[in-house]
Amino acid sequence: MLETNFKIIVIVIATTVLLLLPSSCADNSSTQNPTPESQHHIKLVPAAGKQIYFSAFPDFGEDENDVSVKRIREFEELAKKRIAIAPFSQYWFEGIKYPKKNIHIIHDAGVIPLIRMQPRSTTTEYLKENVFTLENIIKGKFDDRLEQYARDAKADNIPILIDFAVEMNGKWFPWNGFWNGGGITNNYGDPNYPDGPERYRDAYRHIIDIFRREKANKITWFFHPTMYTQEPNEDWNNPKWYYPGDDYIDWIGVSIYGPLFPKQDYWDSFDEVLESDNAYKKILEISSQKPFAILEMGVTDFHPLGKKDKWLKEAFKSILD
Repeated sequence: MLETNFKIIVIVIATTVLLLLPSSCADNSSTQNPTPESQHHIKLVPAAGKQIYFSAFPDFGEDENDVSVKRIREFEELAKKRIAIAPFSQYWFEGIKYPKKNIHIIHDAGVIPLIRMQPRSTTTEYLKENVFTLENIIKGKFDDRLEQYARDAKADNIPILIDFAVEMNGKWFPWNGFWNGGGITNNYGDPNYPDGPERYRDAYRHIIDIFRREKANKITWFFHPTMYTQEPNEDWNNPKWYYPGDDYIDWIGVSIYGPLFPKQDYWDSFDEVLESDNAYKKILEISSQKPFAILEMGVTDFHPLGKKDKWLKEAFKSILD
């Protein structure tokens, strides 16, 4: 078992096999009980005692944005457990605006909304972005829309979670450093910092700064690399280089997957994924000061080298231990 110096507190998993988790769901009211010094900056706080936030993606469709109470309740019935947090994706090509409808559907169901904010022109992967680029975000080309987004979030007064440009160390997304300068250090910013990750870092900071200026303070900001695979597998692409910093980010979250397809010729357990390619060390290099979330987790069915239920049982045991 891996030794940790921080707690795994949130579980958001991309699978429907949830009957295996014996821990109770943390009280959603955690977001409503800030410490006195943060009355105007309500954030998601770590669950009390030995509780965790038990959360899941309740099948909001292939594009992850077909949000409905029906889908939430069907998932909870299958899992025999209420969920605390439900994520959905928001694509900038559909509009850079506060997704009030989806937020209210989730919130009114007694669940905390988590927005996967995605600055992209298409859901097709492995393509360079030409419109909603990190450079354009930094230059302020979307500031007017982001400012209105923040004002609407403030007016709506619902605590929400935002996960901007997820899995940034994966080349399949256009905000990965590969598409934005890679490991070159002399075309942008700090000459000692890889340009691709630095542009991501500064774009994320820019967005958070806008929301802070507009006093949209009931937002918890997540930083979400993948630990399943890193692409390109080079040092400049390590998550630590993308991190906006502890002054900006509230929670560290990761994706941890076993094999995703039956034909893949390996079967790595949850612990083996964390131990491979220095993944666990990379998590600690990001920050040891922030609460930790598993924002995506899962494994394929029908693999000749292992069974999904056993993989999940071992993963939950590792987490809860």
